[in-house]
Amino acid sequence: MFTTSRPAVTAGLSLVVICALCAAALTWFLGRSDAPRSLGSPATTTVTVAARPGVIPQPERPDPSVVEFKKNATGSQATLLRLDDGSHVGTATERFARPALSLAKLYVAYYVFEHGTEDEQYDAVMMISSSDDEEATRLYEKYPESIDRVADEFNLYSTRGSEEWGTSVTSTYDVTRFIAALIKADKTHPILVAMALSGPVAADGYGQDFGTAKLPGAQGTKWGWSNDLSLHSSVTFGENYVAAAAVTGSADDLTAFAEVQLGKLAEQASS
Repeated sequence: MFTTSRPAVTAGLSLVVICALCAAALTWFLGRSDAPRSLGSPATTTVTVAARPGVIPQPERPDPSVVEFKKNATGSQATLLRLDDGSHVGTATERFARPALSLAKLYVAYYVFEHGTEDEQYDAVMMISSSDDEEATRLYEKYPESIDRVADEFNLYSTRGSEEWGTSVTSTYDVTRFIAALIKADKTHPILVAMALSGPVAADGYGQDFGTAKLPGAQGTKWGWSNDLSLHSSVTFGENYVAAAAVTGSADDLTAFAEVQLGKLAEQASS
């Protein structure tokens, strides 16, 4: 466990306005909290659920054979972590490393908020909310260590950086734990704000309204897709859960997969 203070995210008047308005909006979404600012990994315990295709309870401590770094570009995976008790469920593949796509921007952004300039922090907000690839490339070129450093900090065993941010890898298990840790420390963290206020269309013109964003109680989402649109992924937080899913297939395929695997669980967590 480690302690960090929330960095100033002010790049002139524009960022002051964004952070002020976004903090108020996210507070409305999530409610007030006096949670400590330590960003240690959230507790993970086993939860018993009715058997459903592809979703199984996971052990409290990671099995070394599962944690071992693996690349699994084609296997679908899904994870849902409850915020009230730290329990989670996921597919048997949830810890396999697969292309991170634009979910890697979450890790880059966190590192920039900790180590970047005010202008770069503003750019990181835009990188998340509009999934701006150009900003991601520029920031990652300056901070190529960012993904690996964040992976080490949060004990994300399936997350690895690469020469380019677009070829890094992560897992649904890792990204849900990362977002849950941010929520535990500060519900108005700029990354969460940017996810909550993401626009309907990304910087490249692709629609941002699929996957886990369709789950009951969804409040903020980051999406990912490959250039050839053969891979899609997303991570979403609600009032009492964080959920992520990834598939080889279309945006509609991801939505259908997320709804089947995680829909009922998200509804239960939100009730």
